Amino acid sequence: MSAGRSGLLLAALIAVAAAVGYRASVFQEPAPKPMGSVVMVTGGKGPFWQLVVEGAKSAAEALDVDVRYEIPDVDENAEMQTQILSQLNLKGVDGVAISSLDPVTQSPLINRMCEDALVVTYDSDAPLSARDTYVGASNLAAGKLAAQLVREACPQGGEVACVLVNLTKENMIERRDGFEAAINAPTDDKSADAGPTYEVVDFLVDESDDQRCRELIAKTLDEHPDLVCFVGMNAQHGGLILETLKEKNKLDQVEVVAFDETAGTLDGIREGEIYATVVQDPYRYGYEAIRRIATICRGEEGLRPLSGSKSTFNIGVQPIRKENLDAFQKQLDERLKNGKQLKPTS
Repeated sequence: MSAGRSGLLLAALIAVAAAVGYRASVFQEPAPKPMGSVVMVTGGKGPFWQLVVEGAKSAAEALDVDVRYEIPDVDENAEMQTQILSQLNLKGVDGVAISSLDPVTQSPLINRMCEDALVVTYDSDAPLSARDTYVGASNLAAGKLAAQLVREACPQGGEVACVLVNLTKENMIERRDGFEAAINAPTDDKSADAGPTYEVVDFLVDESDDQRCRELIAKTLDEHPDLVCFVGMNAQHGGLILETLKEKNKLDQVEVVAFDETAGTLDGIREGEIYATVVQDPYRYGYEAIRRIATICRGEEGLRPLSGSKSTFNIGVQPIRKENLDAFQKQLDERLKNGKQLKPTS
């Protein structure tokens, strides 16, 4: 091959390589826009919050976001969480994700945070604050689903009792309201007069104190010997209700409907001791809260709600009964396989 032809071939190869390099650089996904860190404040360190944190960690890794976790030592302890919020250092922080345990008390703190960072609530909203978006379930729908499960478990009707950790959190209030609205609602095929009726004898509040919860459950069982169903509206309640029913030798007399997916609750469903549980998706709460903050902080301002309006990212709830327990357990184990027990903020 002549020197001239060799030179032309070499030039052609160089041109092709340059073109390939140019196309690769043009079509390569751009690196994420740098942003400050994000602070995630949980409502405790239990299994529910571990799932939230695992979801947030997945989003942080996928989106290259630095997330710091602030974790109260006691689940559902509003005073402890408020102390954490009041001491937050927001220097270098672009976003805060919080599950507000006491929206009324904490809204002024959240409003001050909003002056320096993008604030997203998840699981439990602070609707009167200046937060940007709420990520979570419709707790009205969750309460209605719990009522539907009671009607399935006890088609004959009868007395029902419910226990909640408090009635200060927005999600607790909505769960109670949804349950009350649906427990005696008419179905499509029969009028309210023709169907069974249910009497809610009490909504017990234990303030996240397990011993107080046991005492309230035991007292209610003593005062209402004809009770047909006990509903636990927080994660720990399924196990506490079962424990007390066994002590009172009433496991075969009272059906149980629970919330969330603790090991005790899922074991109870597997053994036929709990009829069903209403599960949320805390993993997605954590993931979507971080994703929302990162997306807006990196320039997608069009995703912000209009000035003066509010935004909600709804994530549905579902019932877990014995027939779909194994599939749910498999997914849950996969999400937690690399998880570690949460360490509370010192």
